[in-house]
Amino acid sequence: MAYRVEVGRKADAQLQEVDSSIGAALERKILWLAQNAAVMIHRRLVGMPEDLAGLNKLRVGDWRILYWINQREQVVRIYRIQHRSEVYRNL
Repeated sequence: MAYRVEVGRKADAQLQEVDSSIGAALERKILWLAQNAAVMIHRRLVGMPEDLAGLNKLRVGDWRILYWINQREQVVRIYRIQHRSEVYRNL
């Protein structure tokens, strides 16, 4: 069963700014994440401030999708989508 995906405003704006081929790959990966969220191993970021606790990352080439997963509510919340050279700054 697919999880519901909620894309934050900042992540949505970041997705709109990328090249169309990269954007398509990112969107495919988000849909894949929604389909496989219950069975996959999520890669949690460590050392995050309390307000970002539980944040996970997903790699798409040189791009990263940062997200939270709520297993009980079956929701994936996309927090940020950026190039790997920028995504971890200012977290």
